[in-house]
Amino acid sequence: MRVLTVLLTLISLTSGSVLDQFRANGIEFEVYGEGRLIPEKQSCVPYTLDLNEFVNSFNTNNMNEYSRGLLQKRIFTSFDAICRKFQIHVAEEESPVYNLTEDRSQMRYLDYFDYNWNSLRFERDLKSLFLENKINHPFLDTVSQETLKRAGASDVSDFSHKTTVFPKTCNVKQMTVDTMICFNISDIPQAGTIYALAHGGEFLHNEDVYAYYDIPQFALITPQAVIPIELEKCKVLFGSYIYCFEELDTQCDVRTLSDCPIYAFKSDGDFVFRRNFGIGAIYATTESEIDLYQNGTRQVVPGRVFVLRTSYGTENGATVMLAEMTPHPEPAQSQFAVLLPETQKILKADSPTRLYTTQRRGVNMLSHKHYDQGAWDAVRDFFGF
Repeated sequence: MRVLTVLLTLISLTSGSVLDQFRANGIEFEVYGEGRLIPEKQSCVPYTLDLNEFVNSFNTNNMNEYSRGLLQKRIFTSFDAICRKFQIHVAEEESPVYNLTEDRSQMRYLDYFDYNWNSLRFERDLKSLFLENKINHPFLDTVSQETLKRAGASDVSDFSHKTTVFPKTCNVKQMTVDTMICFNISDIPQAGTIYALAHGGEFLHNEDVYAYYDIPQFALITPQAVIPIELEKCKVLFGSYIYCFEELDTQCDVRTLSDCPIYAFKSDGDFVFRRNFGIGAIYATTESEIDLYQNGTRQVVPGRVFVLRTSYGTENGATVMLAEMTPHPEPAQSQFAVLLPETQKILKADSPTRLYTTQRRGVNMLSHKHYDQGAWDAVRDFFGF
């Protein structure tokens, strides 16, 4: 119990210090969910689940030829539909399209009963596989001894307990599912809280320029590290827990903003810039009112930079969107160096320009040119003084 208390305290302290760094660096953050990083190459293997043996186990001996043909068509159609419903990629080859109109005159009572029973059984077991992310009966019979050994399992029941399956592609015509099986993922220590992130940015040069750091949109914070992740490549299990299989490939350190790209807009006039942030959005604007939902209704905004979160209510029996706007705190001092005059001139209002830190007479400045240096700075660097 004492060890658990110490661990929870460590997690709290680690998370707290990181969040303080976020605040100090002008980063908006919100909890997105609990998650875990799984090193795919070390903990997972590709596995093709063949459904043909399962389908062939259906008792169709007493069904007439018409009923068996209709059952086969429904199984193919259900397989395709269920995969798409669970947002599992369906192989690009064209899926078969069948006419499932039932001609009851060609089906005896028992034919119709077996047709429905087997169809519902297939749909139920396939949905269970995708919902639970576990290979359970009736699919365990297809697991090879080699796969059992790889999982360190003594038998198929132990295999089901120790493994988690992540479907990747449904091959409808072949009746197979390409999956990734991961072993003992609950023992992998890189677990923590996933946060949505966005740098607030600043208006510079008398609000003629808006600049911001382009940072990863999501990060997993564990007691050991802050790990940028790409949420699109993660999987949600049990409706709440998020599993990610690789870190986002970036040099940006979200704790210090080191090596994070800087982008800037020309922001004079009626400037409005929106970015996704978690389940909401972050806005930067020179306007005092904005049409947030593109419905013709302009709403007063709380500041130049603010976070928008939307909830839903009812008004006169109709569903309406309710805007919750939170102003982004203005920094005590700017996080950005001064822009070079020639850089400020080339900025656009409709597309961002990447900026780079350079030096002029030993002073940091921002330029649109990579490795831009003044002549004197180049001479000083060459001679080392």
